[in-house]
Amino acid sequence: MPKKRKPKKNFYRRASTRNYDDVAYSEFRKAVRKRDGHKCMYPGCDSTKSLHVHHIRKWASYPSLRYDVTNGITLCKKCHDVTKGNEEVYEGFFYKLLEQQAIQRLKKRDDGKQ
Repeated sequence: MPKKRKPKKNFYRRASTRNYDDVAYSEFRKAVRKRDGHKCMYPGCDSTKSLHVHHIRKWASYPSLRYDVTNGITLCKKCHDVTKGNEEVYEGFFYKLLEQQAIQRLKKRDDGKQ
């Protein structure tokens, strides 16, 4: 009988250290989606399907920002895939989007008080 071969390990795929069942991580994702109106924030998209919460500054590189809502942005799968491998390029862009969104929320709030 031939020997069974061990399955080859995929050295190119890094194991995820994220625990998607972690309450803190779940709350982080819920808060980001809620803030973003449960839609993709990439300009011109507005998709409400297959939403991901993207860490603007990388999960692995910035552990202190992992659960910080200001470090998250809602993207659909298609837009999220576009950013993969280019995270540093998109950092400033996403922070600027969130800044503009916050200004709009404040203006709405102030207009409602008058």
